[in-house]
Amino acid sequence: MTILEQILAGLQTKFPGIDTAFLTRIATKKAEGVTDETKVNSIVEGISFSDVLNSYGDFRAGDASKTAVANYEKKHNFKDGKPAETTITTTTEEKKDDVPAWAQSLIDSNKSLLTEVSTLKQEKAQVTRQEQILAKAKEYGIPENYAKRCAIKDDEDLDAYFKDLKQEFANDGFKGVPPPESAEQKIEKENESIAGMISEVEKPSKATVTAHLPPVPVSLLISSALPVSAA
Repeated sequence: MTILEQILAGLQTKFPGIDTAFLTRIATKKAEGVTDETKVNSIVEGISFSDVLNSYGDFRAGDASKTAVANYEKKHNFKDGKPAETTITTTTEEKKDDVPAWAQSLIDSNKSLLTEVSTLKQEKAQVTRQEQILAKAKEYGIPENYAKRCAIKDDEDLDAYFKDLKQEFANDGFKGVPPPESAEQKIEKENESIAGMISEVEKPSKATVTAHLPPVPVSLLISSALPVSAA
């Protein structure tokens, strides 16, 4: 077998189902200048499927160019860049250049994969949004079961939505959901808490004060208990 035949055989084994004529074009190009048969395996291994697709694209482009030239010559009665000697016109039906089955299979597979990836992204986005909604509902004290039933738009501001909802619950007397505090109320609450802590620190305990009082002499206690005589 020649170098060309060996490379072609290797490509047919590596890429089954691809048109032989197309693989022959690749093998012919790769066999140019090769005389050592030991290099055949490395040449075949070095050809990837992307190389095959690129070569197929070049092949299609070359055919398209030839078709365009032929159509131009036919339309303007030219042949090899010169006016044709005869004016005989023949009508032929151009055969559509169909995509090979292996290339169409790859295209369909890629479309299916892209659709699957897009679906997974949408599902992940929905799960993430739902988690954000439940977390924000919990922050505002809204029951989870109720939050799940809320029809919230994708671009809805969750803080504003649940703040308004919490206020509505409070206005309707919904137990367990107090109205949201204003900024002034939060500051006042914090100030009261700080003042209480300071008061507790500064207030001495009674036990501490009693422990530091000097002892009272017994004689003083007895004398204070006796009646005072008249002068």
